[in-house]
Amino acid sequence: MKRQSEAPNVTIRALSGADGYRLELRGAGDLEPLPLPIHDPTVLRHVHARFGNALERAKNAWQRPGTLPLQQAGAALADLAKAGSLLLSRVLVRAQESLTELDAAMIRWCPSLHQAPGRIPVLHVEPGVAQFLPWEVIPLFGLFRDGWVETVDGLEQAAGSFPGFSAVVERALVNKTSAQSPWLSTQNDQLTLRFLWHAKYPGASGELAFFRNRDVIRLEGPCPSPGDPLPGPDTIARYMADPGLGLDGRRVEHPHQIMHFSCHCDARAANGPTDDGEFALHLATEDGDSVRIPVEEILGKLILEWKDARRRTLEKPLVFLNACATGVYDPSTLTSVVEPFHKNENRGVIATAANLPDRHAHAFSRRFYFELLNGRTVGEALYEAKWDLLRSRKNPMGLLYSLYGMSALQVAPLPSRTYADASPAHT
Repeated sequence: MKRQSEAPNVTIRALSGADGYRLELRGAGDLEPLPLPIHDPTVLRHVHARFGNALERAKNAWQRPGTLPLQQAGAALADLAKAGSLLLSRVLVRAQESLTELDAAMIRWCPSLHQAPGRIPVLHVEPGVAQFLPWEVIPLFGLFRDGWVETVDGLEQAAGSFPGFSAVVERALVNKTSAQSPWLSTQNDQLTLRFLWHAKYPGASGELAFFRNRDVIRLEGPCPSPGDPLPGPDTIARYMADPGLGLDGRRVEHPHQIMHFSCHCDARAANGPTDDGEFALHLATEDGDSVRIPVEEILGKLILEWKDARRRTLEKPLVFLNACATGVYDPSTLTSVVEPFHKNENRGVIATAANLPDRHAHAFSRRFYFELLNGRTVGEALYEAKWDLLRSRKNPMGLLYSLYGMSALQVAPLPSRTYADASPAHT
């Protein structure tokens, strides 16, 4: 069982000055960073659009149910690796020189990458322009790799080129993560989890059953439920600002430590410099009553909730957005589903970069929570869930999950328990 590195192997940030823009990558223990000059950040929207086409092709190839044919999975990975390398080369001013330096530096900074039982490398991406780049799907561990996948081992080697598989990539949500607790607290040997859903999706029902069958989880929800008022932006903002409020609006003894969404999100990207785009969550009851909640309205209501000092002092929960398109980012506006949780200083947010098949998302989250409840960090649990989906179904779709916040976050120790579903992604 591999554990993640205790400190980042590589820290990535973007800077600007009189000599232009640059990425700076610093390896652990290095006195000087590796500077990589980049073009003006306004170029990012254009290159993101081109990369998005390749991501869409890969996603479409991975969406079939069951186990993927080996060659189909491998071809999609090869297409994505090519697109990631092209994206990075288009961003870099001196692509040939910078890619060569970066390839050598990654080998030096992550020596345990191919060691067993070596540590899982950690890539820490600081707030700002550096987070616009999709580091999970840029083949930093195989920038010059080229080859056709013909075997299962070959598929795993191809997947290992991507930090999304071979490393833990954490995007900092706030600048002072050291001031936040690395523990998701438990009370009476239980972890409190708040569950918001769109009940029509079978995967959402599967996730609800999984949570209900875990005696170490104190479940709040599902929300919305038949007969209860449908939540609006003000309700979601109130839950976010004050984990100490229950679903009924009363104060609770055990503030929720995880806020899990199993729903749909629609995302319309920005269309021109004066258009910020639009993002909205869709929730629904088992009776079919539904509500669409625009993210911008959540943020607007959230600002009003911050005035209460008591709410600001509570540790904000981990958020798992197991929904369609939740990781969509517009580089020019920072408008996305993640933004309210960023502003709210939640300790972590897990989001997806594209629309995912409902049953694959369900299998992924089951494996993630299985690992998290058994003592793994959030980063390690994501790592294991991604590899489990690849090995059990030959499906690389785990690459599309991103982590914002603290990868070292973990559940406070729970009593030793035996779980019957040791391989939940196979269900």
